[in-house]
Amino acid sequence: MGGYLIRELGNQGRIEILRKLKNKDCGIADITEIDGVSLSTASRILSKLEGLDIVEKSNGKYRLTGFGVAVEKILTSLECVYEYRDDILELSEFISVLPSGFVAGFHNLKKATVMDVESALRIGIDAVANARDYGLYVDKVISYDVYRLMAEKNLEGVSERVISNHETLFGRRSMFKKVLMDMDLCKEEYEIIKNKVEIRILDTPIQLGVIDGRLAVLQLNDRTDRIYVSSDRDFIRWCEYLFWYLWERAENAEWGKIVDEVMVEKGLV
Repeated sequence: MGGYLIRELGNQGRIEILRKLKNKDCGIADITEIDGVSLSTASRILSKLEGLDIVEKSNGKYRLTGFGVAVEKILTSLECVYEYRDDILELSEFISVLPSGFVAGFHNLKKATVMDVESALRIGIDAVANARDYGLYVDKVISYDVYRLMAEKNLEGVSERVISNHETLFGRRSMFKKVLMDMDLCKEEYEIIKNKVEIRILDTPIQLGVIDGRLAVLQLNDRTDRIYVSSDRDFIRWCEYLFWYLWERAENAEWGKIVDEVMVEKGLV
């Protein structure tokens, strides 16, 4: 049945009919307004779609069934995946472990602006500097200035959840410790940072940032200079969905031990 359904929907005319029915109920004459669809073609296609329970007829007009609405959404999602194929060609192993709900949400990329790395980084750092609540990150960044800024934001109450990869973990640990050693803080302040930062480890090809639920930055493939940046609510939710899915599969890096080491070296414990 699945193979038959795919063959029947593979024709572009059928897809255009579904899109037209998505917006309103239509008679056969309305369907012929689609380029290349004659009256006989419209009648034949609608009959097949009705037989597949994708459309239903009422009072002389056709409309999508609940199943038909789902099919139209899936086809739209497939088109979006194809549109961004250059960004995901080498991500087969990564994509294969993702939930279908995330893959189906690729259409959300249309709601983002594509930027180069430097432009996206400037916007991201500005958002971090103005964060008030939280940041969710999947990154491979090792930067003294960025870590210092984040530590200062921790002291203001901003929490961080970060997924690092194994390759950059040692550099991240060393740089984070240097930042803490350079900061002249009391024990209570170090404890605040310890409680506000959690790092986990998982190797992924992406980089991602969501700040305060107000901005999301996504790089699907770290070998491409294409970053998707958006404050659109659906795009942000989609990115958060991906983050928490990966977070549950990442291993704990026991980041608090670094703060403990710093407090010991400074004679605070």
